[in-house]
Amino acid sequence: MTDGRSGDGLSPERFARVVRTRRAVRNYTNDPIADEVIEDLLDCMLSAPSGSNAQAWSFIVVRDGAALRRLRAFSPGLVGKPVVVVVACVDESRIDPTSCDDAPQLCVSMAVNTLLLAAHAYGLGACPATSLRPGVLRVLLELPDHIEPVFMVPIGYPAGECQASDRRPRSEVISYESFGQHTPPARA
Repeated sequence: MTDGRSGDGLSPERFARVVRTRRAVRNYTNDPIADEVIEDLLDCMLSAPSGSNAQAWSFIVVRDGAALRRLRAFSPGLVGKPVVVVVACVDESRIDPTSCDDAPQLCVSMAVNTLLLAAHAYGLGACPATSLRPGVLRVLLELPDHIEPVFMVPIGYPAGECQASDRRPRSEVISYESFGQHTPPARA
């Protein structure tokens, strides 16, 4: 059901379908991804929310075959053979030194989630990986000290169908007004 306020012409139903049908993809074809598509994915990623608009993030796009092989060799969470990997990092130079929260990691996470949704909308598959060796990545990608890798996102065209993972029931995870109230209150 729509209330007619879709913003830019994309129906809420189509957007909801993209969100609900996104899957973790770990096996990819060798088909290349057009440069324009990669650039649009990156633009989408950069439109993600950022706490205090600090944008305390940095991203490295790896497409070179030899570089991808090196990443896979030293990153246990990077499975399959994607044609692109986006390494998502926290840029510690943009963090307020008086702050002691996890906002920068949250902002990078939101950017990665936006990237995942955009990739799916283009018919691509992706799967964020956090099982990585920051020290090795620092050397392989020539990262300065203030750039800390936190995610790797392999991207490519899915090699086959991906199954939905099991999700906890709504009644187990959603409460209304207070914890444990699993039925929405009657609205006047």
